[in-house]
Parts: sequence; C-alpha cells; structure tokens
Amino acid sequence: MTARDLVAQGLLRRETVETNIEGQACKIRFLNPDLDLINTQDEIPLYISAFGPRSQALTAQLGAGWIYSMRNPAQSVEQLQRMQQAWRDAGRAPEDLYAVAQGSGCVLAPGEAYDSPKAKAQAGPSAIMILHDLVEADAHRSLGYRVPDDLQPLLDAYKELYAEYEPADARYLQVHRWHLMKLRPEEEPLATSDLIRKLTFSGTTDFLREGIQALRDAGVAQFAAHIRYGQEAMLEEWADVLSKV
Repeated sequence: MTARDLVAQGLLRRETVETNIEGQACKIRFLNPDLDLINTQDEIPLYISAFGPRSQALTAQLGAGWIYSMRNPAQSVEQLQRMQQAWRDAGRAPEDLYAVAQGSGCVLAPGEAYDSPKAKAQAGPSAIMILHDLVEADAHRSLGYRVPDDLQPLLDAYKELYAEYEPADARYLQVHRWHLMKLRPEEEPLATSDLIRKLTFSGTTDFLREGIQALRDAGVAQFAAHIRYGQEAMLEEWADVLSKV
C-alpha cells in the first residue's frame, strides 16, 4: 500500500492527515463532510491482486481481499492454498479470507472447437495476454506467467512480431493495443486451440460448473468472469453457468 493510499483512507475516515504537495508537507482534511456531499460513511473494501509470495504476504498483513486471475481450477486451488498459508502466517483466521477468482475464457457449445471464431473472440485475448507478458519480461518485470513447453514455438513466433513493433524504444504501445479486449490481426494465427485450452478457463457449461464448484469447495468466495469487448452475449452465457453452481 502506498503513502497516497494511506492518505486517501485517512481522509475517508474524516481524519486530518499529512501529505506532500509541491514539495511541501501539509495537513489536509475534508472541510464539510457533515453536509454528506460525498459518501464517507460506507467502507470501501481493499482488494489486492496478488500473484507472488511477497504480495500475498502483504495482502494477509493488511487483511485485504485477494484476487487471483485463474487459468484452470487446479492451478487456482494451489494458489489459494498458498494465500491461505500466508493468511495463517499473519495470524488471521482462515475463514476471514475473502478470495475472488477472476476467470477469463469462453463457454463452449458441446463439440465446439477451442479455436472457433467465438472462442478466439472471447478467450483469445486472455490467452494472448500471457504472451504479451512474457515477450516483455526482459524489459519489464513479469507477472510470473509460464507457458507449457509445447507452446514455446508460439511464444517464439510472438517474439518475432514484438521485435518488429515501432517505436523500438516503446514497443509496449503496440503490444498493449487492444490488450485483453480483442485480438489484433497479427495475433489471430497464434491464438490456437492448444493456447486457448491450456491458458484460459474455457469449456462446456458442465466443465466450467465443475471447475467453479471445486473453487468454492476449496474456499473461493466469489467467481468473476471477464467480459470481452464487443462480446456482450458472454454475460448471459456465464450467468447460465453460474446459475446452477
């Protein structure tokens, strides 16, 4: 949590707090909170998207909610168990941990291929996002994603695309265009059936329900589906999945 976060929380508690403005330390507070022009009464819960041990330890230290971007139930349960251990190490009761699994994928019809046009549109951006992270790992810190060995050729092909992006000193401007929204034309061939199947939470309704049930049994309190740009039908499809979990 940054110093600005602490200042914001103090202000919302109607406290007088100290902050730095234009190089000068000064005290500030809301002057008229009693007029109820803004809501300072209802608490805004803190949630942290924590992937690694240090950020998970910080989440536990602060007693915050935990968000994890899941790829498959087994991997997510393993991460949840690590977070639960960090929670216990911080002296907190396991039942107080509020864990949110954020799933990115596609609800497939029976027999539908993982690289169908619908699957590419709905799950493809999430799968490609892993390649976005890995091609920038040398220049920027990685989130820690991994790809199976058999998908390495796809990552190598993406590295070749990445090397051609301009400007050369700011390739991130291109690699993050439409990031998690939709596939760019040059990414379409790389969003293969194997990439989507292995790097996203995609499958038939029954498969997805079983996975979400496993998450709930392990201690996940909430599942959130990532809805893709221009794919509003995903709302109804995921609502149907969740209606019988």
